[in-house]
Amino acid sequence: MNELTDTLNILSLEDWNATATGVLSHIKNPIQNTFFTSNSDLIGKTLRQSIVYFAETLNTVDQSSCILGNEFRSARTHKYKSLRSPDEKTSETTTPIEITTYAPIAFEYIRTIIGITANDFQSSFECGELISFVNTGRSGSQMYKTQDDTYIIKTLRDHEAKLLIRILAGLYLHYSHKSSLMTRYVGLYSVNMCSIVSSEIYCVIMLNNLPSILNIHELYDLKGSSVGRHSSIDLPIKRLKALKDLDFELFYPYGIRIPSDIYRRLKLTLESDICELRKLMITDFSLMLGVYQLDESIQKTENNEKTSKLKPKPQLGISALFAAITIEQTAFESNNFDETNKTSNVSNTKLIKKFIMKPLHLIACSQENTFTH
Repeated sequence: MNELTDTLNILSLEDWNATATGVLSHIKNPIQNTFFTSNSDLIGKTLRQSIVYFAETLNTVDQSSCILGNEFRSARTHKYKSLRSPDEKTSETTTPIEITTYAPIAFEYIRTIIGITANDFQSSFECGELISFVNTGRSGSQMYKTQDDTYIIKTLRDHEAKLLIRILAGLYLHYSHKSSLMTRYVGLYSVNMCSIVSSEIYCVIMLNNLPSILNIHELYDLKGSSVGRHSSIDLPIKRLKALKDLDFELFYPYGIRIPSDIYRRLKLTLESDICELRKLMITDFSLMLGVYQLDESIQKTENNEKTSKLKPKPQLGISALFAAITIEQTAFESNNFDETNKTSNVSNTKLIKKFIMKPLHLIACSQENTFTH
């Protein structure tokens, strides 16, 4: 990949027409998704290298040139000429690509207040190529995750990316409060392959709330509605990762019991987050709930995964999911610590230490008081 040059800009969103931009982005979205899918590997490789480059040069370029007060409106574009693979049937040998980082200093502030060091952030993108995976939502967004499972990268529509920039200062203030379960956005970029019409694609970096190391058995996307809130996926093993409100009511007809201290802190935190979202004029949001079944982690399933049936369950506690202090024990208690898996266990322990979204910490609940009974 041949590097060319950088361009610094100040964003101007005052004259942005939200309605017009929203309609246009909905029209462009299917075209962009098709383009993204066919160029996923190239985009992922270019994006990862650019994120590392922007992180390395943040202090020397952005910090030294940004005027005080413009931290939330600055942008820097890096231009590349990417070599095409030899088997492509085209007369062009290179593809001009522009990668833009938005509000890089502001996002560095955000990463700092939520406990991400510059070295940790950069190392997550240096440890290997991004992994593309399927998004089970209706948005059609394309998804990547880092090799260490710490970050998720998701494509955004144009109006969604611009909205994120507009509310970024408000999110920064809210993230400063420890008691919040809101998604932590830690970077925003765009990829523009200049030889393709309407190919600019926005990508946001988020902290992974439920990394695979936790081995969550059920994942719910809860909106507090019953309209269309039933999983349409047929295979049970896949459906368990894309459950909705009506599925939750079916599997837990009596709800889920949790310790009273956690309940009170969780309720206060969610009410605070919802109030903040309303202030930011955001009304479409979900509560992502992961359930780790202790009994399922130690029992051997007799039925094949494809033929196993989902059954309603009694009231169950989810202390293990909230117990940040015992995550490592929960993740490894079923492993046999013999010579063959020592290396794997050491690696997993390092990944657990990078897991920042520990629910007990996020709702400011003292685990010492909660789990002593």
